[in-house]
Amino acid sequence: MLIMLYSHDSYGLGHIRRSLEIATHLSESIPDASLIMLTGSMQAHAYALPERMEYIKLPALTKDSGGQYCSRLLPHTIDITLKLRQRIILESVRNLRPDILLVDKAPAGIRGELLPALQFLKTKSPSTRIILGMRDIEDHPDHVHAEWAKSGTLPLLKNTYHAILLYGSRAIYDPVKEYGLSSGIEKKLIACGYVGRTQPELSRERIREHLQLQTDRLVLVTPGGGDDGYPLLKTYVSMVKKRFGSKRPAFDTLLVTGPLMDARKRLRLQQAANAELALTVTDFTPRLYEYLTAADLVVSMGGYNTIVEILAANQRGIIVPRIHPRLEQCIRAERLAAKGLLDMIHPTKLNPNSLFRAIEHSLQQPRPPRSQDIGIALDGAANVSRAVKQLFLGGQRDKTGPAHLRRPAGFHLAASVATTGSAV
Repeated sequence: MLIMLYSHDSYGLGHIRRSLEIATHLSESIPDASLIMLTGSMQAHAYALPERMEYIKLPALTKDSGGQYCSRLLPHTIDITLKLRQRIILESVRNLRPDILLVDKAPAGIRGELLPALQFLKTKSPSTRIILGMRDIEDHPDHVHAEWAKSGTLPLLKNTYHAILLYGSRAIYDPVKEYGLSSGIEKKLIACGYVGRTQPELSRERIREHLQLQTDRLVLVTPGGGDDGYPLLKTYVSMVKKRFGSKRPAFDTLLVTGPLMDARKRLRLQQAANAELALTVTDFTPRLYEYLTAADLVVSMGGYNTIVEILAANQRGIIVPRIHPRLEQCIRAERLAAKGLLDMIHPTKLNPNSLFRAIEHSLQQPRPPRSQDIGIALDGAANVSRAVKQLFLGGQRDKTGPAHLRRPAGFHLAASVATTGSAV
């Protein structure tokens, strides 16, 4: 069987990291499956792929200062770039005819680039199971309603997708309630828990020994992919210089800019690296989770993957979320801070003094409660794999008949999802 994953990857590293974590579990749990991912990520080559997996590279996109999509590298308009991406996606499904298509976050793809492929699968490959992986939080409900109305998302969820896998917890943020999803769509929804790394490949002791720390405490600072992380990192460097410019630093810092940061901004941060300040700067590491588990505190923006890894490591975290063009990070940080799982500084209140006070306070506190102990599941990738297996193997399946989704053991909702004949 062939499982195809779509990960648009226009901004940051969250989509590809989440998709690869899920792909790893799928590869391990379905040994007769081959996997292929459609991705626009510039960093796809930097990650180890699971067994029996390949990827098809889509032309890269990013967002401009106004939050609008644009070509990252090609000297062409967004319309031309999207047409090329759309054609690659369509030809991929036309020639490969996947048994399962797992779409990350964007039901229609960026600006509808996935729609021709979805239409083809419904009409020419009706046995293909089409599954949406829904992020824990999309945006403020008002923004989501407007965006979904424009893109026709609700009809897609109702008529085209056979299942919706929620990569989050309805106890933290319930999309059915927040976004007003219909009962028909709710029946397709399986809350799988948060998807992320849960086991480091290297021990905390080995990582700290490798870093040759000058103090007994380590602060990891990361904005994720780095596209818009410069203000946070600049503030952090200013804080370190102000506090420790003339005295021994109270903690070591590993600052990871992210590979997508503007090269000139990254260079300014790298020039600030200073052994006397116990400040190390690097642009990217595929072992970020290992460094995160080795730290005593993580200072970060509020992206999905970093937050999940902070929770999985039972790590102290100070989150300075992005608030433009989406409120997703801010909502996530607020909800988890309310549970006592991390601390948050609103970006409008970020300055060297407020940041130092937050760091000083956090390092004096015990570790937060374990997420699992308050009912927040962090084994989402394993649960996604189990759900996909049930969808594919759970009923009598042939080239023309519907597949029935049986809830894997441990899930709380029950549903039987059949193919509909409605148009995309």
